[in-house]
Parts: sequence; C-alpha cells; structure tokens
Amino acid sequence: MKNGMTPLFTYDELEKWLDRFQSKAEDKMLVFLQAGGEKFIQVARRIGSYKDQTGNLRSSVGYVIAKDGEVIKENFKESDKGTDKTTGKYKGHRLAEEISLSYTGGYVLVGVAGMEYAAAVEAKGYDVVTGANAQCEKYLRDTLKSIFSKI
Repeated sequence: MKNGMTPLFTYDELEKWLDRFQSKAEDKMLVFLQAGGEKFIQVARRIGSYKDQTGNLRSSVGYVIAKDGEVIKENFKESDKGTDKTTGKYKGHRLAEEISLSYTGGYVLVGVAGMEYAAAVEAKGYDVVTGANAQCEKYLRDTLKSIFSKI
C-alpha cells in the first residue's frame, strides 16, 4: 500500500461481511413491515364500525409484504361472523397482491379492504380502514424515528 497500511482482511472477507450485514438489515425490515401490517389488521378488524352481515368486508381486510414485486408475507383470514366470508378473503388477497406487483424496487407493505364497496361504506361515515391506516402509519413513523435517533 502507498501509505504504509496493510489491511487485516481480504476483499472476499469484506464482501462476505457486507452480505451478512445486508441480510440482517433485510430481516429487520421484514419484521418492521410485518409489525406494521399486523397493527393495520388488528385495528381494522377490531374497530370497523360497520355491520358486516356476509363477513366479506372484514374478511377482505389484510396485508401483503412484497420484495421486488414478489409476495413474501401476507395475512388474510376469514371473519368469525357472516354467511360468505371466502369471497372477501379472496378479493382482498387478490387486490393486495395486484397492487404489490407494481412495486419492483425493494419492499412494500400493502394493506387493503378488498371488497369493491369498502369506499362506499366509508363514505357513509363508517370506519373500514381509515383509522387502521392512520394508526399503522403512526406506528411506522414513530418506530423509524426511534431507530434513526439511535444512529
């Protein structure tokens, strides 16, 4: 070396360390996004102020996490109440997956109420996912602020 310093590691060792660091960072990112998704569905499924006779609307509430356009985590489940819950679960999952496919540059968390009438229910003054979205966003922002304040 020009300045008289000799590295105590090889380029391959450095590359291996960086790969391990990136892998751990991605694992943490997935845990972070999953916690946000769980907050979203917990609030939306619990607080939804509407009467869901078929169970489809609550069953359509869920999330997917995708990386580079490929779904890697998801949470959709049929409602405990109602007459036809399968349709809602299917439509919610399909919508969230469709949206996530358009994000090909890293990670994305997509939370949805997948029934086509969800917006109409919200327009009548009922909370389907608006409150859940606000709480999820607050959780993610607060967590990021906490992480970055430690750096």
